[in-house]
Amino acid sequence: MRRWGPRERYRLAGAPTIRHELACLGYDPLPSLRTIVRILQAGGRTSPAFRTQPCASSSSYPARCATHSNQRHQVDLIGPRYLKGSRRQWFFLVYRDVYDGTVFVEFQPKPRLETVLAFVVRAWQRLGLPDILQVDNSDLFGQTSHPGSLNRFVRLALLVGIDLTFIPEHEPWRNGSIEHFNGWLQERLLVIPLHSPAQVRRELTAMMDTCFHEHIHPHLNFQTTAQVRKNLSPRTLPHNFRRHLKPLPVAIGRVTFIRRVRPSGRITILGVKFKVRKRLAHQYVSAILYTRTMLIKIYSQGHLLKQFDFPFVGKLKL
Repeated sequence: MRRWGPRERYRLAGAPTIRHELACLGYDPLPSLRTIVRILQAGGRTSPAFRTQPCASSSSYPARCATHSNQRHQVDLIGPRYLKGSRRQWFFLVYRDVYDGTVFVEFQPKPRLETVLAFVVRAWQRLGLPDILQVDNSDLFGQTSHPGSLNRFVRLALLVGIDLTFIPEHEPWRNGSIEHFNGWLQERLLVIPLHSPAQVRRELTAMMDTCFHEHIHPHLNFQTTAQVRKNLSPRTLPHNFRRHLKPLPVAIGRVTFIRRVRPSGRITILGVKFKVRKRLAHQYVSAILYTRTMLIKIYSQGHLLKQFDFPFVGKLKL
């Protein structure tokens, strides 16, 4: 709990962690979690969270829970942040598996599209390729200055067989797994003086190792990420993969856009507006772009509503 040193700074404290420590030390039988909690409470070592009232949620949002590793990943940026005594902008590039909590984080100057492409390639080489990659609608991930065009990030995801999913615009909490991790990381890391990129990267290495080998996850049957991934055989990119450095074609696949219907009954996808239905105002729909036919199919709660030809701008150099 003192969190002294770069490794201890990123450890967790609580009953599951204590029970895991006892198991590593060879104690048998192990006390139950409830027994450990009672001992901590008796010693005045607990700080129960304040219980708030449950919030209303939209039943129309097409959310799905991840049930295995590499099913759904999320990627995000934190920044700008500044080193002590410097005005240069730096960013954390964060990549996370929603199910088992594996993280991959880098510290980079203000990123460009090429930086992000290289980062996700390294993440796929380390974690494996996901079935679904969930991102927001920033310029680095999907938006372009040319309505109807597909930028290199979208094309790279299609090329390696990933179903890229864009969350609703201006709703970052839909990437809740990675947003929660971002808050936790900044609470641990930004409280110490950071003087150089090398220092930050050493801290990130210690953090990733601690998260992988020591963090206990209740929804994983109180196992660590390392234990869950022990026998995993993910689909990975080869270490000599360089395809993202060359012009990228539009491969056959699909790209999903989750959108909240505006009062006018319209949604916007890659700068192109589509008319859905006014009666669906404020509800969520899934718009899926099929690149083989360049058709957009719009679904509401699993039912096909409409389909449109996507005005693809394919001759632009991206």
